[in-house]
Amino acid sequence: MLSMFVLAAMFVVWQKFPKSQELESETEIFVICDKRLQTPAQKTLTSFMKECSYRISIEFLETEQIKTLFHGPNATLPDMLICNEFDLKSSEKAVSIYTDHIPFAFESARTADLESPALFVCSINEKTKNTRTAYSLGRYFSAPSRGQFFLAEAGFIGVDGDRWMLKPSVSILVEQAYEKDIRSMAKYFSEREGVKVDIASKTPADANATINLIGKSNAKEYLPDLLIGFGSIGTQNSIYSPISNQTVIGASVAFSAKSKKTALRFWKLFQNGL
Repeated sequence: MLSMFVLAAMFVVWQKFPKSQELESETEIFVICDKRLQTPAQKTLTSFMKECSYRISIEFLETEQIKTLFHGPNATLPDMLICNEFDLKSSEKAVSIYTDHIPFAFESARTADLESPALFVCSINEKTKNTRTAYSLGRYFSAPSRGQFFLAEAGFIGVDGDRWMLKPSVSILVEQAYEKDIRSMAKYFSEREGVKVDIASKTPADANATINLIGKSNAKEYLPDLLIGFGSIGTQNSIYSPISNQTVIGASVAFSAKSKKTALRFWKLFQNGL
């Protein structure tokens, strides 16, 4: 009886090991970062791993070394590449693999004043299995009270990123004709980034009445972050800013949106899927 009990206990313990290892693999990513960012990036990563249950392994390379990453046909590429966006665009292979970027700092104070400034970005490998970890880290780098603090400390000019939240939320008000497509894309976006997406649909008349009512109140925090399919509703009284006038389906983002950059990333993803 005792031996059977011991065997059963051993079996239970053995069963647990793969799950633990699997959990680690689901939250760990490999990052390559430009060496010019080593000090603020190392501090940001240490803070990120202390605050979140994610594991990051990182390697710092010189700019020229990063450019050679894409020369070999069988090169092992990181889940995230942190570098200057111009260096990334210098390789067609890099552009095809690192398709989404979260900017977090200007390369120097001088370039911040240029019409097309050089930005450092967190670029996510489209084939990474751990997208939530990658996007969370990108948001962390661009968050004012997180990565931006360490970047400013090191003398870099930061960007206007979203306030840090491990699981941010985006609220969308969509015209009824597009609701099905928006919900489908929202499910994918939520799984990809670990973002909560709340969706409501209305007719243009009802949407106009709702936006005008909330816009005149002191409760603008209840405005939807994104309006999709409603034309210029909300833009005339400076409640919303139009995202693009060159698309079939118009969209605008609320000035009061807490996760504006995340909301814009959703719209970009939806646009690309049209």
